[in-house]
Amino acid sequence: MKHFLKGAAAVAIVMVISILIHMFFNMKGIDLPISNYVEIMLTSSFATLIYHALIGNKKNEDD
Repeated sequence: MKHFLKGAAAVAIVMVISILIHMFFNMKGIDLPISNYVEIMLTSSFATLIYHALIGNKKNEDD
């Protein structure tokens, strides 16, 4: 259950950052020249990185 919550937290962090970036550029009237596929790959990669960082801290505590 702890891993699920850490994964959900990682996804939430990445989604909030992505929403803030999109809001900023929309307020400035700038259209992001990035396709949906690239954005999905980037956000999922960042979420995975954050998740592994959270899990890595737990592994170091156990040793």
